[in-house]
Amino acid sequence: MDVFIERGDQLSESRKLMTDAPGYTSALALVSIHCAIAFNDALLVKLTGKHDIATDHMLAVKRTKKQCTSKKIPANGIKHLEELLKAKTRVSYSEERTTFDTANRLAVASERFEAWVRPLMKQ
Repeated sequence: MDVFIERGDQLSESRKLMTDAPGYTSALALVSIHCAIAFNDALLVKLTGKHDIATDHMLAVKRTKKQCTSKKIPANGIKHLEELLKAKTRVSYSEERTTFDTANRLAVASERFEAWVRPLMKQ
């Protein structure tokens, strides 16, 4: 779990450095997405005791929802992760440039997901 928290922390700090920097829109979007993935991995390790490697990150969303339900944890933060993962393919592989507005919207979603996960990691 520590490695995923460490990754999440590093990506979170990187996200903060790039926020509001128009020259880094693609990087900001990608860092925001991967920051949330790292924190979700950490949360799943905490809740299940194991880390599954899956190429489909939406499966991890389903696992997180299931764990939250079974442990009676309010799952309201998961919507931010879903938003980020829905944008992942477009941001990563599309020939479109990532706009400043899109990058900042994803950064906010990442911040909100992180804010939801951090207290859960301390329980």
